[in-house]
Amino acid sequence: MWRKLRAACIVKIIIDENLPRSWREYLLPHGIDAIHWRDIGNAGDADEVIFDYACEHEMVICTQDLDFTRILALRGVNLPSIVQLRVDCPLPEVVGPMLLNVLKTHGTQLKDGCLITIDSKRLRLRLLPLH
Repeated sequence: MWRKLRAACIVKIIIDENLPRSWREYLLPHGIDAIHWRDIGNAGDADEVIFDYACEHEMVICTQDLDFTRILALRGVNLPSIVQLRVDCPLPEVVGPMLLNVLKTHGTQLKDGCLITIDSKRLRLRLLPLH
């Protein structure tokens, strides 16, 4: 299964600072290139800084922050893709399997540009740009 996931997952992930660093350790053994924002940027950096970094480095932002959706709408851009975890407990051991499934199933859409919202009951995917 992990080989299939590695082949299907063609994206690199920035884990926003509002999520635990344990996400990186959870994703890496599954073949997902992930880095926590505090390992490359500064705590408290503006969302626009993270957004621009993700664009420049062709990365997907994984976050709980709704401000990234606002930035996508205001800029009207196709990238970066955003995965929002809209759950009460955003820990890898709780939501990890759902995120892995999203990365496996929607790798192409994430590479092309989309907003994916994961909540406890459903998954919502919107292609970019947002209108």
